[in-house]
Amino acid sequence: MNSQTIKALTVTPATGDLAIRDIPMPELEADEILVRITRVGLTRRDRLVLRNHQTAAPDGSDYLIPGHTAVGKIVEMGPLVKEFEVGDLVVPTIRRDCNKCIDLRSDLCPHPDRYTDSGLLRAHGFAREFIAIKGRYLVKIPRELEDVALLLAPLSVAEKAHREAVEILQRYNFYCYYNDESFSPHTLVTGMGPVGIMTAFLLSLYNYRLTVFGRRESDDIRSRLFESMDAEYLNTSRVPLERFENAGYSFNHIFDTTGDPSYILRTIPFMAYNGIMVLMALPENMTEGPTLEINAGFLFSRMVAGNQVIIGSIKSGKDAFESSVKHLTELNDLFGQELSSLITHVYSLEDYQKVFDLDSRETILPAIDLT
Repeated sequence: MNSQTIKALTVTPATGDLAIRDIPMPELEADEILVRITRVGLTRRDRLVLRNHQTAAPDGSDYLIPGHTAVGKIVEMGPLVKEFEVGDLVVPTIRRDCNKCIDLRSDLCPHPDRYTDSGLLRAHGFAREFIAIKGRYLVKIPRELEDVALLLAPLSVAEKAHREAVEILQRYNFYCYYNDESFSPHTLVTGMGPVGIMTAFLLSLYNYRLTVFGRRESDDIRSRLFESMDAEYLNTSRVPLERFENAGYSFNHIFDTTGDPSYILRTIPFMAYNGIMVLMALPENMTEGPTLEINAGFLFSRMVAGNQVIIGSIKSGKDAFESSVKHLTELNDLFGQELSSLITHVYSLEDYQKVFDLDSRETILPAIDLT
């Protein structure tokens, strides 16, 4: 029996109480890797989980360790591990399958009662000094990405969503006679959290005309980021969405990261014929959200006549994380300073409460340093 203990940030789901606990040092199985967590991000999603007293802790535990975005270094490996080395810098993926998944696509598990999400649903997260984890849930990253490694998780969500959009849009007739020779898809990103920002950064690598809808002033720390990637930023709190629609705005693909049902319904009319909308965020409250009245006949007629598609996409798998390493390297070369600025606050584990006291208008991705 291992008597050594480590520090972890915990939340009691029944009350929402946060505390630092001493928990047992994880014991390493033959196919597992011991990772020393160096930094963990606490996103808006984490903060929502902490406010939701119905959050499910792992079986047999009366607390949950939060934090689903992290980076760490390998310090020990079981004898069956071959693809990693001690000292490797790694990022853990978020979703875990039931260990019986044939194709290892845990992000597309069709049984919501069988998967878990680290730090979010029935599985401990990464706000602790050490984790023991199977290699198939780890992604190796180069040393030069260490300072921006926390961005790999939100970038992987964008990676998966974009890949699925591209697969569907292969049917689109980009070679229509009436398209200009320089025609490129017009793409919209809505929302300005880490996922929305990293979606815009990812799409800036492609030949898209990129527009971002947000509700921040043009000189806000978030909206200023889009200038560097040559994206059009429109403040929809200043100008009603309907005015942009009347001005002729139309998009071949829309990536929504707001999770706001009313906002989503108001952006559907911006979908072009043969277009796609990808919903990438859950609503804050799925049981007590607003009841909305819609003209269903108009909505469905438009979708059918326009060959339009709306899909949901969340919790990327390891394949999206791995392709995100390549793109994060490219983005770091192009926008290194801007990417580093997304990690707006870093606190020690003992100062965890400061993370939850932050004004959301002044922070993007706060982090806890565990070194």
